[in-house]
Amino acid sequence: MCRKSQVILIVLLLLSPLAAGCSTVEYYEKQNLQDAAMQFEGDPSEVHFQAKVYYSMEGSAGGIGDSGGGGCGCY
Repeated sequence: MCRKSQVILIVLLLLSPLAAGCSTVEYYEKQNLQDAAMQFEGDPSEVHFQAKVYYSMEGSAGGIGDSGGGGCGCY
């Protein structure tokens, strides 16, 4: 293969993943995107509870919210 055809092949290979992002979503497929499993974060109260547990285990003062515990997990 000559140099020019190699460059064209490399450019096409690098640009081919971009073509996959050019798809549309039909109206009947949008319900699947609204599923709870498709969200980045879960229920806000669950996220808050998990953060409380994490900060309690780390022993950081204050954690989140109004609590000012010393690592014991007290609210």
